[in-house]
Amino acid sequence: MPSAVKPALRIIVSLLLTLSCLFFFARRFDVRAATRSLREASPGLILLSVALTLLAYLIRAWRWRVLMAPVKKGIGMYNLTSTMFIGFMISFIVPFRLGEVARPVLLARREKISATASIAAVALERLFDVMTVMALLAVFVLTARGSALVSSQQGGGAEHQASVYLRKAIVATALLVAIALPLVLVLVLFPDFVMRVMKAVHGRRHGAAARLTEIVEKLIAGLGIIKHKKQLMETIALSFLMWLVIDASVLMGIRAFDLRLRFTDMFLLIVPLGLGIVMPTPGGVGPYEFLCQISLSGFWGVPEASAGAAAVMLHAITLLPTIALGLIFMWHGGVRPAEVRKMASISSSTP
Repeated sequence: MPSAVKPALRIIVSLLLTLSCLFFFARRFDVRAATRSLREASPGLILLSVALTLLAYLIRAWRWRVLMAPVKKGIGMYNLTSTMFIGFMISFIVPFRLGEVARPVLLARREKISATASIAAVALERLFDVMTVMALLAVFVLTARGSALVSSQQGGGAEHQASVYLRKAIVATALLVAIALPLVLVLVLFPDFVMRVMKAVHGRRHGAAARLTEIVEKLIAGLGIIKHKKQLMETIALSFLMWLVIDASVLMGIRAFDLRLRFTDMFLLIVPLGLGIVMPTPGGVGPYEFLCQISLSGFWGVPEASAGAAAVMLHAITLLPTIALGLIFMWHGGVRPAEVRKMASISSSTP
């Protein structure tokens, strides 16, 4: 019975989150005005946004290839790219991001490599993603527009709320960029030295220091997939390139509605968009639209009708091409739904 209750509880949580966010989104959504904005949107810029989104997937696949090089060199880009699309398609259709486990397991089966190593590489991807997004957010804070939002002192209005949100984001940025990134670099480049120092500190005593040492040792084991400085530098460079392309894709989608946002503004907007897409709903439906709408209105004063229309279009650009290509690659590769469920069940059985 417990195994049956857990999936049911997940579905209920996902459904409630989707419906509640869609409710708050619909309260601020003017259907007629939004429809007019959609009709007036630039098809060329929308297509360019789609093309940039697909390019970002290719860069992501190349980064995955770099991370997997110590496990198996020369993994084919077709296998990496097709598996990438299948995994993201699963995550966009099924709640709770089950594709994040399914895609490394599928790659491991195709390439006859360790599933554990493949999953570790995907976990590292997410670590680099978070730190890259936060680093770019720090860049936005240094711009004139970012400084203006930070220093906004108006009480109670949208600008004040945007300022409060940004202040919290700055704290997260300071923690992740100033601590996490250097920590990862040190753990990757000098793992033996770090462990010697930590074990010397706590000696034979058992307690918080010993538990911390165990945690760091496990983290180093996970990061051990990065073997060389060149591999680390290439991963960081590809991470920044990929997210800059994603930001450009979002900017083109925004500009399609004749909204005069700047490229550096995307460094802030991508944070709520990213949060919306990883929410435990199918494809982030509900949270993505709501967070995009209130961010565009709160940070840059975009009219709610245009903000709502842009949110719907940006989400469609994110989901539809990925799902379509994922299904095509799944059919072409002979991957059956039953196999996908079996691979995704690894995540479901994880406590």
